[in-house]
Amino acid sequence: MNRAEKEQYVIRLYKENKSTREIAELVHMSFRDIGAITKKVKLEADGERWPLEEDVNSKSKTTQAIKLFSELKSPVEVAIALDLPANQVRAIYQDYLELDGMYRFASIYEEAKYDVHDLLRLHRIVKVLGLEKHDIISAFELIKNNQLETLQWKAGYLRSEINMLEWEKRNSTYHLSNLRRMINEFEETLAQKRGEMTYLNRECRKLRQRFIDYNTHNLHPIVQSERTLLK
Repeated sequence: MNRAEKEQYVIRLYKENKSTREIAELVHMSFRDIGAITKKVKLEADGERWPLEEDVNSKSKTTQAIKLFSELKSPVEVAIALDLPANQVRAIYQDYLELDGMYRFASIYEEAKYDVHDLLRLHRIVKVLGLEKHDIISAFELIKNNQLETLQWKAGYLRSEINMLEWEKRNSTYHLSNLRRMINEFEETLAQKRGEMTYLNRECRKLRQRFIDYNTHNLHPIVQSERTLLK
């Protein structure tokens, strides 16, 4: 169906007292578009008509500015088109955003009023986790493409790998501590052995000197006689 046919279908369903949710499911249109069509029907039923272009042009500049904002014109473009001062354009733009925000909120509530608690819970989770818009979109894309289960398996596998690496780190730290302790013990033993070796060398020198001194004072009689004759 083209847009005109969809609009007529929406009007017929609305007159059959279908809810906005039911109409959206049947016509596959957004709540906002459906609301605009049903609002037009309500105005016509009250003897009013939907504002035409010339009606808008005859309205105040505030009304014209709001219409331009609804057409996604920027504040600069509105200020130029209507020859309005910047502060007035900012004030009108703030009013427009407030009105549009309330309308969007009403549309969202109408669409999800039976799931408000779940929506609020999801909002709290997103807020606590500090997720950005692109993070949420990426998550929903993964769910849509049936990749979430694969990622969950990969996450579990990576957690297991991390745990294994943590265990190896603790084990390596323990062995390193033992090796350092053994090195310290070996260095202490080596220092002790070096001290003992120094002591033994010193004792050996003393004994050698005593031996020389003893031999010098206690030579064989023949050797002493020869030394006397030599003199």
